[in-house]
Amino acid sequence: MNTEVLFENKDNRLIVSLNKNADYDKIRDKIRSVLESSADVFNNVEGPVIIRGRRLSDYEEDEIFKMFSRSTDLEIIIEKPKRLGVATIETIFSKDTTITNSKVFTGTVRSGQRIEFEGTIILLGDVNAGSEVVAEQNIIVLGNIRGHVHAGAKGNRGAFIAANSINPTQLRIADLILKKEDKVDVGNGFELARINMGEISIES
Repeated sequence: MNTEVLFENKDNRLIVSLNKNADYDKIRDKIRSVLESSADVFNNVEGPVIIRGRRLSDYEEDEIFKMFSRSTDLEIIIEKPKRLGVATIETIFSKDTTITNSKVFTGTVRSGQRIEFEGTIILLGDVNAGSEVVAEQNIIVLGNIRGHVHAGAKGNRGAFIAANSINPTQLRIADLILKKEDKVDVGNGFELARINMGEISIES
């Protein structure tokens, strides 16, 4: 899905698919534009309106809900995609996970910003294009990665990078680099980047 938002009428339901890799501001503006300019968006829709495809913060969810509720009396359902959780990562990748020395950062890392830590970084937000996150151990993002991320910054090839979606400007683990053009779509759910057979691979 290349556009920010896709509106589809399926079985008399309106399915609104949000692009998980798009900036939220663009998603919000696109929804507002469609609702204000298209009088027939709810034609032949008996309900409900189902909004899916992207993890939203409480604020974003409330904002989108209000935009739709001002335009229709139909039931509005906002589906919550599978969230990436530290407990899940520890369970599945326990042999590779070292988070005893970790720090939690809250909020999106925006263009021009940089955060770094000598242990594992746990970020509750997105890594936007133009921003940078550097950790000596692992990087766990409860959101989407679109900027520059570097795990194992002092040479730890056992470090990993995990996020709901990994589409970085540049991704590094220790001394290895995965360039953006090498990234392939590995499906839905959280994604994990780590070194395998001397190369960085991304799994889902």
